[in-house]
Amino acid sequence: MCVPQLTLQKRSKVSHDHNRNQRDHGCTSHGHQEVSSLPLCCKKQRQNITMTKTTKEKKKVILIKKDFPSRNFNPKTSRKRSTSQKQKKERQKTNIEALDLTLEDQAQFVAMDCEFVGIGPGGFTSALARVSIVDYNYNILLDTYVKVNDPVTDYRTFVSGITEDHMESDLAMDRVKCVDAAEKILRGKILIGHGLKNDLAVLGIQHPWHHTRDTAKYEPFMKKQSKDASYPIALPRPRKLKDLVWTKLNRVIQNDGVPHCSIEDAIAALDLYKKARLKWEKAMQYKVQRTFEICQQM
Repeated sequence: MCVPQLTLQKRSKVSHDHNRNQRDHGCTSHGHQEVSSLPLCCKKQRQNITMTKTTKEKKKVILIKKDFPSRNFNPKTSRKRSTSQKQKKERQKTNIEALDLTLEDQAQFVAMDCEFVGIGPGGFTSALARVSIVDYNYNILLDTYVKVNDPVTDYRTFVSGITEDHMESDLAMDRVKCVDAAEKILRGKILIGHGLKNDLAVLGIQHPWHHTRDTAKYEPFMKKQSKDASYPIALPRPRKLKDLVWTKLNRVIQNDGVPHCSIEDAIAALDLYKKARLKWEKAMQYKVQRTFEICQQM
């Protein structure tokens, strides 16, 4: 039992002597002497210090590699690259969606917009004054002014751009012929537009709901209403075509002080539909399937 104690005392004396020798030679762990001129004990300390430095540096390098996996990584330009990549992916998606439709599928879609004038007291009753229909590739299928049999009390020129000269010109089509031409074009087609309920009501045409794509009624395009005391249930509200085109397509239409163009509005609604076509058609397929199941149960 005593032998281990003696050996420990001797070792402690030896280490104490080594420390005294270091002080006599004037070398410490942070000295500036060359390694070859240092004693063995100082060389070992210097090696230990360099090893700890290298290990710390290696850990730092590993951490940096984990945080920044690529060699040419620049945190300032990373956001720009991510946004540009997102834009490229969106463009690729739109190109793929356009390629998915064959010419036969594209022939099933038409977009329509109408302009009205006011008749009756105060001009509050709307009468058909212009009809514009385009196909999926923006070709004009029908664009004509319509004669109004009743006296017009408000031409609504600031919105519609229609004047008395347009209504009385030879280019204006008779209302019955115009409705027949529009009905032939819309028959069996998927109709796209904004606020189609008003257009179809004035035309006097009934179109199947499952063949109607109204950008004013598509829920993802609608504005969410905040809950109030008067409206405890928050129902989505339709948005203006001008606002939708600006937020979704980054395009400006219906400038202030400039009358609306029915062809421009029809093309804008068509482009909005193209942007959301895949999701829209999936939702419509689900609605059609559910209505079919409900009808079978009745």
